[in-house]
Amino acid sequence: MSIPVGSIIAFNPKPCPESGGGVHTWIYYAACLAIEAGMTNDQGVNEIKPLMTRDPNPASEIEDALRSARGEQRNASMRWPKVNTGQLEGVAQDGPGVLDLWKLSPFPMRVGDSRADEIVDILFPGNPWLCVGQSDRRFRTQRRDKWRGRLDAHALIVPSPMTHEMGVTKKGYQSHHSLENTAARRFLIIESDQGQLDQQAAVIWHLGNFGALAAIVFSGNKSVHGWFACNQATDNTLLRFMRYAVSLGADNRMWLRSQFCRIPDGRRSDAKKSAALLMSGVKGVPAGRQALIYLNPEVIS
Repeated sequence: MSIPVGSIIAFNPKPCPESGGGVHTWIYYAACLAIEAGMTNDQGVNEIKPLMTRDPNPASEIEDALRSARGEQRNASMRWPKVNTGQLEGVAQDGPGVLDLWKLSPFPMRVGDSRADEIVDILFPGNPWLCVGQSDRRFRTQRRDKWRGRLDAHALIVPSPMTHEMGVTKKGYQSHHSLENTAARRFLIIESDQGQLDQQAAVIWHLGNFGALAAIVFSGNKSVHGWFACNQATDNTLLRFMRYAVSLGADNRMWLRSQFCRIPDGRRSDAKKSAALLMSGVKGVPAGRQALIYLNPEVIS
């Protein structure tokens, strides 16, 4: 599609900063200029993308900025479905419980000392940037090796590596935790919090028929989280999977790529104590431990 000559002349944005220096904020700025120049969204993408210093992340990053700059609503695909109670009950009836999954795990489960370091090494091999926090207000991004020996005392982690130590938030602030410095999805987290733990575990196991179930983690309180390896799946594929999970009671907030989740074998920072895991038949786990329930390293590419 051709762009009118006048629009090309009017579109003259300042240079895009280097990756990690505010690219996400620059895209929104460029989107505003493209709209002022009278461009369609397709034309805007064609003009903005070659000027970027990194690839769009996610792939729809430029389109999202253009829609936002126009004040448009999010794509209809982001209107999350309601919980299908009948299907949820059917899945919960047929599936395994927490203790069953503990026993089914290809990676042997055990109680006792935390194995947070060992587990994170499997989930994030090498020495990537990891954003880790004691809470959603106390966090830091460092290389994986810098966290060694300390992960078991923390509660939260972004389930994808970070691109740099710092990034720019949507409000324009430098931060260790922003969407701008979060890399492509490595894991999509499904937090199933409908009903008792055994029902939640059954839902996550059922979803393993459609996604690469890598791990299941107890929140330390009242829910279990499934870690699904993305293995370079497209956002459209992952979104269809997430929508189905939401229809079975999953929390749609976990779709946000930079959303914190629970560190496997980490420790809650809010001192909450729960007997939910014991009631599901798993004994000997210290109160507040975000216990690993299941791990299958083979599905992680």
